[in-house]
Amino acid sequence: MSKWAGTLSTTEPYNHLGVLPVRQGNVNSEIFDFKIVQNGVPYDLTGLRVLFCTSFKQYILIEKEATVLKPKEGLFQFVMDDDCMQRVGDQEGYFEIYEDGVLLDTTQNFTYTIQSSILKMLIDGESYIQRLEDLLNQLNDAIANSNGEIDKLLEDWMKFVEDNKELLESIDPGGALLNQLNELQKQQEELNGTLQTNAALQIGGETPRPVFSSALNLLRQKIDQTKFNVLHMTDIHTDYGYERTSWKYAQYFWSHLTNMQSLQDLADVAIYNGDNADCYIKDKEISEQQQRKFGIKAIRSAAIPTFVNLGNHDNGSPPFKRDIGKVMPGDIITNEEFKDFYESKTKLFDEVRNGDSLYFYKDFEDKKIRVIGLNTNDNNQNVFNADGTYKYGSHDHFAMQQEQLKWLADVALKVPIDYHVIVFGHCPIHDEKFDNRECLIKILEAYKLGTTVPIKSVYPDHLVNFTADFTQQGPATLVGYICGHWHDEGFNQLGESIKFTQMRCLNGGFSDPTLIDTPQEDCWSVLSVDTTAKKVDVFGFGRATNRSFTY
Repeated sequence: MSKWAGTLSTTEPYNHLGVLPVRQGNVNSEIFDFKIVQNGVPYDLTGLRVLFCTSFKQYILIEKEATVLKPKEGLFQFVMDDDCMQRVGDQEGYFEIYEDGVLLDTTQNFTYTIQSSILKMLIDGESYIQRLEDLLNQLNDAIANSNGEIDKLLEDWMKFVEDNKELLESIDPGGALLNQLNELQKQQEELNGTLQTNAALQIGGETPRPVFSSALNLLRQKIDQTKFNVLHMTDIHTDYGYERTSWKYAQYFWSHLTNMQSLQDLADVAIYNGDNADCYIKDKEISEQQQRKFGIKAIRSAAIPTFVNLGNHDNGSPPFKRDIGKVMPGDIITNEEFKDFYESKTKLFDEVRNGDSLYFYKDFEDKKIRVIGLNTNDNNQNVFNADGTYKYGSHDHFAMQQEQLKWLADVALKVPIDYHVIVFGHCPIHDEKFDNRECLIKILEAYKLGTTVPIKSVYPDHLVNFTADFTQQGPATLVGYICGHWHDEGFNQLGESIKFTQMRCLNGGFSDPTLIDTPQEDCWSVLSVDTTAKKVDVFGFGRATNRSFTY
């Protein structure tokens, strides 16, 4: 039975509900029956979601699902829990209306006053959630920034737990918040290298899970080390998982990196080809943690040259496109930050970059191979909409700018005549949302032909104007362009005067729970390049298939 009832409007300037009193601890009795109207007419909620929203301090944001009762009448019910009653006193909230993840409307704010319970006044006169959430967010922030305060903060936390054991057990009997804080402590230990070498606690485990052993052994037997072998993974979408993102089972994904790394002794290079972290959450700091964690797992523990390309999910622009239709400066991970996460400044593997760029090339002299990695999310971040938001947020737009394209033509593709070149980038070149894709195709064609060609852009925000000249070098060998993004497998023949192969690859992440604890959880490939036969054999692991192409 509802305790409160009222009407909320998406169009009126105010909601005339008065102040609604609620009491901390009444987690099943603070029930609200609300009707939403628009211009005085009931809002049809058929097929829509309604979420309650409020915030406590800067980082404590609450978003809770309501239950639609009579959709045609705009009637729904919402039950407040402790998360919604974290601070004694007046609090404002409102409701959001979504369709298929897209925000349609919001109601005007209404006010409710939170009355304290005696138990919850035992900690600083506020609820236990407020006290623990403050500490949780401090830990989150400290870990995200890896500053010198984390050790002191963890020390204070352990003392707080020790001094308040009985109280914590009484007010957090399930241990949910304690578990979150302990998980953050474990993550920090992973990041600063103090975690003991216990495979169950390391990022993704130190060795493959037993379910993958047989399939990995079979794959090992196929690899000929006289060929040039590439470990290639794309669209793994690592994240915290636990239903925080669209990838509910992302906690398993880290072990897939362990699987691929277990074959490093047979390979020459490893490429992670974008969408390395899902970053489909509102909190930039958590996205940064994911990218830092990915860099540690993929690069710093690598036994062979290993490189990471950017994908459209990586900088954290997806949630802002989804929730408010905009990408705000300060809400996404910058290219400068990625240079730290992906080690482009340190050049750990003696690769060649344009300064400390997020694109590179690496020569393997013994195999006469040059590997080139491109940044297909090289969007112009100096272009803004009238409201100050980014015009190109990266989630649904790709580009390569003049500096990168000219470096590709003038530096990366100037190779010894007997070298074979293989190029990696996240986005398929022929994707219609990819600015200057035509320029990239022309450069690769001219490289193969050994000719000269003018390179000009038709995109005003991504202007390009220079000449690619390969006449002194002469005709050269291009193995192909390897990409992801579409989450499918396939080949394309690109070019006008001369063709080259584009190979698309499946996503490393999975969303089907029936795949858990089977080899099909995982998905990546070994590309084995035979420079004598000019053939690439692709050995798929998990859901990836075996295939081949010639060049």
